[in-house]
Amino acid sequence: MTGAGAARTGLPGMDGARLFALAVALLLGLRLVLLLLLWSVGGEPLQPDSPLYLELAAGLVEQGWFSSSPDVYRPEVFRTPGYPAFLALFQWLGLTGTFWPLLVQELLYVGTVAVFYVGTRALLDVGLARALVLFLLIEPGGIAYPKLILSDTLSLALIVPAIFALGWHLKTKRWSWLIAAGLLLGAAAWVRPAAFLLPVVLAPVLIAAGRFRRDALARAGLLVLTTTLTLSPWLARNQALFGTAYLSGQASNMFTSYHLPYVWEVTRGLPFLDGQREAAAIAEQAVAAAEHERGRPLNAVERLDAQQEAALEVLLQHPGVYAQRWLIGMLKTLLGPGLLDAYAAYGHQPDRVRFSAIEAPSVARRLGIFLAEQDWLVLGEVLLRGLLLGLALIGALVVLRSGNAFLWVIMLFSAYTVAIPGPMGLTRLRFAAEGFLFVQAWLGLRCAVRLLRRGEPPGMACARASGA
Repeated sequence: MTGAGAARTGLPGMDGARLFALAVALLLGLRLVLLLLLWSVGGEPLQPDSPLYLELAAGLVEQGWFSSSPDVYRPEVFRTPGYPAFLALFQWLGLTGTFWPLLVQELLYVGTVAVFYVGTRALLDVGLARALVLFLLIEPGGIAYPKLILSDTLSLALIVPAIFALGWHLKTKRWSWLIAAGLLLGAAAWVRPAAFLLPVVLAPVLIAAGRFRRDALARAGLLVLTTTLTLSPWLARNQALFGTAYLSGQASNMFTSYHLPYVWEVTRGLPFLDGQREAAAIAEQAVAAAEHERGRPLNAVERLDAQQEAALEVLLQHPGVYAQRWLIGMLKTLLGPGLLDAYAAYGHQPDRVRFSAIEAPSVARRLGIFLAEQDWLVLGEVLLRGLLLGLALIGALVVLRSGNAFLWVIMLFSAYTVAIPGPMGLTRLRFAAEGFLFVQAWLGLRCAVRLLRRGEPPGMACARASGA
């Protein structure tokens, strides 16, 4: 398959390899220049989520506890400790400021790109691996997020090897690769809680690839078990402190602060920011009512649960609108321009128009206002995102016809990553799936080329595009 992939590059073997190496060297040089530029101008690495991460890191170093309070221990449960521990390591070593974490994040990203290359070349083909590397080195999100104090890059550096480890397991049937995948997914859940459900999402592929035999069920169970055991110290800590094996309060925040206000935009004509304030008031009312009923103050987990239940109670009254806003949120995640976050990293356009802050009667009108405020580079990226999305949808047909279990893993992971934020729909929430979405788009492009150049029937063109 590797040889067939090389032939598809359209370049002689050594010349193609040299051209690829030169392009990679130039793009790595560009990334180095951008990193030095960030160091010289200072940039704006702190985003709205950054202060809490830094406070938690300081608590780990200075007080030895996982709490954002410097004086009184209030156990943190909203954030998981993976990324704060990463930041705390630099503070413990005396490397203050944000430059050193950002430098390591840049190295982690480049290392992840290398994993993409090695894994894609071995499990798919070299032509796709080369195209993917060039895309990832220049992709705006890949430039932006390593330069921000956010958990995205560390999460990516754990999830991508996990996906390829699962691919190697599917190819070799070695249990060691399956255990490695579970360990990495568990570690990723310490950083981003949404990774905790990935073994459940991907387990059906293991079962189907094993033709539903007993050993296939055992492999799926081992993946879930390994991930759970890796995260178990965190779950056990919360069980001991709060009486429940709680994972994170981020879901509660998502439903209350984003999903509910977006639904109210349609059902009540309420502007998003006003909706956030009203949703926060309802959440506090729910907490007060629960405290009155129980006759005592709620702990942190109970507060988050009460707020989430209050939000879900309202959301489930409007299932049709909620589903519509969920689909719109997925489109926002898929089409959002990463260039805006790259600008933010360098302190450019700090007062840019926020999509959620635009008051307009329809999503289409809001989108028009949003795009009218952007420069031509951002508009170009949005158009490119639309093209990639169209090709990725064709690529989904390729995956369905390929019979390649690893491509199924890729597609399910990408779909989960894009779907899980729901109406919140942020560009950076696409970051973990960016490379895998490109794989789908590349397969879709191959299918389209076969249809146009060779006149093959659609089913045959898509079946052959995977190279499987």
